[in-house]
Amino acid sequence: MANPMDDRSSDFESMIARAEAAVEALRETYREQLAEDVAMLGRIWERIEAEGANKEKLDELHSIAHNIKGQGGSFGYDLVTDIGASFCDYLRSGERVAPSELSILNMHIRMLKNVSENNITGDGGETGARLIGKLRQLTNGTAG
Repeated sequence: MANPMDDRSSDFESMIARAEAAVEALRETYREQLAEDVAMLGRIWERIEAEGANKEKLDELHSIAHNIKGQGGSFGYDLVTDIGASFCDYLRSGERVAPSELSILNMHIRMLKNVSENNITGDGGETGARLIGKLRQLTNGTAG
């Protein structure tokens, strides 16, 4: 006679497998979204270089960085979340139009681009820790 627990265990394992497949599909969709968001940051940065920084452009950067920050960790991109948090915090902590400040904003964009292009998941290990440490140093602890 079949054991009802075997059927439940099999159903549970099947549900887990389907859930894991769904998360993996969403992770791929997130990778594509991240690449689009980073490209958008790059386009805004090009406008800043050509026209100068203003509140509207900085607000656009913040909005995208905020989305990146909020979604990254959900899909296993903790380093993306940390860089996004640093980016948001730095933008919120001042006007950020001086050349040195703009350079720090650009560094955030370049880091996000690197992580996206190289599909760096998790916290990035020792390299990720060094990057976040460098951002904290550059932002005088106002970020991340």
